[in-house]
This record gives sequence, structure tokens and C-alpha cells, in this order.
Amino acid sequence: MASPPFKDFLRPDYLGVFGLLEEPRGILLVANRRVIGGSPAVVWDLPGGGVEPKETLEEALRREMREETSLDVTVGEFLFVAEGERLKRGHRSGVWRSFFFRIARTGGEIDISKEPDLVDYRFVPRGEIVPLLTAPYHRGFVLWLGSNGSIRHAFDRWAD
Repeated sequence: MASPPFKDFLRPDYLGVFGLLEEPRGILLVANRRVIGGSPAVVWDLPGGGVEPKETLEEALRREMREETSLDVTVGEFLFVAEGERLKRGHRSGVWRSFFFRIARTGGEIDISKEPDLVDYRFVPRGEIVPLLTAPYHRGFVLWLGSNGSIRHAFDRWAD
């Protein structure tokens, strides 16, 4: 089944896993079609996605990397967890928990053509990444970057 042109996070509770692949030219970001505040948007994200039933975080991250980028990776150091609540009309509509890990490429070349939600990818130098992180769910990652990796937990609210 084809994905809608812009994906919204419709599930009331979200468990996700994301990988930080940092190579000499920068950190790998992928451009996703999303619905933010009810409007279609293209946002830059770390590759990753939802954890499926009976799947470990590591299994989910390896699967998501293969699906989104065609890369094989090893999952390394746990970096931090971002969690929060999503509010609609002042009431909680759901919560999210996203786990972030450092990853290393073990094989493959980047190919995003099999993932209909992706429109682009790029390696971004660490010092240039924050202006690209515009979605409300990015605040935890921005805090982590600003702390030079010292925080392990970030909590946030996303109201729309």
C-alpha cells in the first residue's frame, strides 16, 4: 500500500528509534514529507522510525536504515531518549518516546528511492545542523546537540 503524500503521526503513542551516522562530511539527514500543525511540510530528520511489535530497538534501527537508506549499519552507543506529549486543542492526544543511537555504516550505498516519504538526503556538518531542525519533535535533539551530548533525557510538549 502506498504511503500518503505527507505522513502524520496518527498513532496516539509512538515508540521510535533514530540513528546518528556521522562521517567526515557530516551527519546524515533525510528529508521527509510530514504534516506539521495540519499543513504539509518537508522536514530534515535523522534516519529512523517506529519500532514494530516484537522488535528490539536495535533490530528496528537496522531495519529502518535498510528501508530508508539501503545502508547496513551497526548500532553503537546509546545517546539519549526524547519523550513528550502531543496536545490537540489543549488535551493530550498521545505521547512519544524516541531513542537515539550512534550508528556506523557497514555496507551499502545510500539509495532513498524505495521510501516514498523521503525526498532527499545530505550529510550536514555538525555546526550547520540546528537551523535544519524545524519540526516540533526536534527540540530534544537540538537540546542534546547543545549540551555536547551530556543530556540523556529530554521532555517536550508539541501542541497543534
